[in-house]
Amino acid sequence: IDPYPALHRLRSLDPVHWSPSGYCWILSRYQDIKLVLGDKRFAIDLPRLMAIPALRAVFAEPYNQIIRTQLLSSDPPDHPRIRALFQRAVSPPRMERLRRRIQEIVDELLGAALARGGMDLIADFAHALPFRVICEILNIPEPDRPPLADYTHAMMRPTDPTPMSHKETAESNRAALGFADYFLRCLQRSGASPGDDFFGELVAAVHAGTLSQQEFVANLILLFCAGHDTVINLFGNGMLALHRHPRQWQLLVEDQEGALLKGAIEELLRFDTSVQIGRRTAMEDVQLGDRTIYAGQYVLCLLGAGNRDPEVFADPDRLNVTRKNVKPLSFGGGIHHCLGAQLARLEGELGIGALLRRAPELTLETLEPEWKQNTFVRGVKELRVLF
Repeated sequence: IDPYPALHRLRSLDPVHWSPSGYCWILSRYQDIKLVLGDKRFAIDLPRLMAIPALRAVFAEPYNQIIRTQLLSSDPPDHPRIRALFQRAVSPPRMERLRRRIQEIVDELLGAALARGGMDLIADFAHALPFRVICEILNIPEPDRPPLADYTHAMMRPTDPTPMSHKETAESNRAALGFADYFLRCLQRSGASPGDDFFGELVAAVHAGTLSQQEFVANLILLFCAGHDTVINLFGNGMLALHRHPRQWQLLVEDQEGALLKGAIEELLRFDTSVQIGRRTAMEDVQLGDRTIYAGQYVLCLLGAGNRDPEVFADPDRLNVTRKNVKPLSFGGGIHHCLGAQLARLEGELGIGALLRRAPELTLETLEPEWKQNTFVRGVKELRVLF
């Protein structure tokens, strides 16, 4: 499924488009999207969304109630307070210490796959890596991890706005309640003497009253789920793009010093981004070109369309790992710029770097894999790799 021709048409014909059926504005130009994501006149405004009659039943579900104080759903004054606490997980010193551990996990996963002669890049590598990294950041013991992996998978279904079945809703509720029970038990076990790691800092913040128990749970769930999907699809979408454009893969293989790799990660994020849509609500009337977005109206920012805008990126439909100064919209913008963006980049750099070094001749079983059915998040279900 290739959405980009339709996104090109929309951007060419009506870049600030009013959708009567969705009752929202749809933006497809890079500069318009960048403005809206970073402009204080736009906010998440979750209470307004929850008040829509057609959505009240969905928001009443336990999984939505448990995660409603996530950073993704928060506005000032709560947002900067919560973000300042969770930002510590990805501080530069912690990231530097994590680099070696991430490389060890990458080498372990890849070593096992090479011994088998192949793997599903999604299940065996891309899922496992970010999950294990988050567990390391939070100091979660090995025996506790399998249920959390199950909860993480189940909590990804609500990212797709298409209506869920009763079974899917029950699974999401089970996962959210399981996460909440686990984290609250950890909080209770920590007592008044939390550890000196990141998890301990969060526990101390709860005891100090700067973080509520609900915010503690909701944002730990976010750490597992948000960072997880972005990294998975960076690997899946990125490796598929590189093998559909084999000369680009070869350029990276030939780049023995790895000088191109960081820029190539940005180009892969641009070319086929995981998160395709960002949402905002206008808090006051805003003029955008010759259109007026009125207070209270919703705006959908098509990040994938912005990343292929020819006004910003020359020859935007061509994957080019030597492209300079790529600044994709893939991690959002403004105060909601993805908290784990640098961690995702690091995992992508170390993971793809290891594949280039240790398996330069790898092939994909198919260049036409099945895509997940999700409007907001784009990724393949499976990607078989042969060594």
